[in-house]
Amino acid sequence: MKRIIIFHISQLGGHKKAGENIKEALEFKRPLLKVFNLNIFDYISPLLEKNINLLYGFTIKYLPRLWGGIYDRKSLVKVLTPLRGMINRYILPQIYKLVKETNPSLILATQAFPCGVVADLKRIYKWDLPLIGVITDYCPHRFWIHPQVDFYTVASEKAKEILRNEGVEEEKIKVMGIPVSIKFLNTFSKKDVAYEFGFQSDLPAVLIMGGGLGIGKLDEIAQIIDSIDMDLQIIVVCGNNKRLYNWFKNRSYTFRHKIFYFGYVDFVYKLMDFSDIIVTKAGGLTLSEALAKGLAIILLRSIPGQEERNINFLLEKKAIIRIKNNEEIKYFLRRLLEDKKALFLLKEKAKRISIIDSSLRIADLVLSYV
Repeated sequence: MKRIIIFHISQLGGHKKAGENIKEALEFKRPLLKVFNLNIFDYISPLLEKNINLLYGFTIKYLPRLWGGIYDRKSLVKVLTPLRGMINRYILPQIYKLVKETNPSLILATQAFPCGVVADLKRIYKWDLPLIGVITDYCPHRFWIHPQVDFYTVASEKAKEILRNEGVEEEKIKVMGIPVSIKFLNTFSKKDVAYEFGFQSDLPAVLIMGGGLGIGKLDEIAQIIDSIDMDLQIIVVCGNNKRLYNWFKNRSYTFRHKIFYFGYVDFVYKLMDFSDIIVTKAGGLTLSEALAKGLAIILLRSIPGQEERNINFLLEKKAIIRIKNNEEIKYFLRRLLEDKKALFLLKEKAKRISIIDSSLRIADLVLSYV
């Protein structure tokens, strides 16, 4: 039986989910294929993985300017290269053992660090094993770049140009999109979704999301939207943020408008089919999903670094509305709901950018090697 390994390093962000989406597409195309979606740090040391997540979460939440200041600096890449070498000396023997026991036909990485680990594995152990780097934001950074990577899948021609300017051969770069679930290829009518979840099919719906972790002041945002004196309904996806979910559970009765709240769900595609507008942060995977469903997108203040670059890319395409503070949500929502033409045009721009079959394209690339 042929085997594929997909590596990531963190539960945070959409990297694990991107791997799951590729796994889903591969198993759809080739049911007998064995696909492993693995967290390298969790495999080596759950304690290490936990501490890295805590450090990353703390930095993003409390020191975002620091993160933005160091993100993708050429000087930082140079400084961290010896540190990466030290870490690799510790983890490479364990990854070598895992890969040898699993005996995969190909490896994918949905984060830059495991991509570098496997690249070093190939270089040090002289291993001729195909490696694909799956970049899950609209603009790649320098930590992705290694000569041992056989292919990169990217979201746009601009991303391709960035890698090419950094010396990556053009034939290695494939514009295939950010991998969204193949479930997004299905379309559900508003009437059917309304019946399933108790929504009102005749009212516009505003979807609020903060990624899988429910990051952002979604409670404050919901209250701001609730203060709009227009007919609408609010749908909130809290992700794994239990505190946020309980907040809505205890206070939903105080809202003027109909409000529906969910924890972590595997039917976001249905909620997006029903919704007209999404208010969210600029994570690559969530954006790809919203674009695939042709939603009007209002983006919250972003994490400096990768999310800021995602926003700048989509602003160039005039496919989103970016707000400077949460109070601006009220103005832009009212404008979109009152001007149906503006709402329609924003949705159409979203659809034109999207690559809805991205996971299947990546699966085809993988299967051409298997």
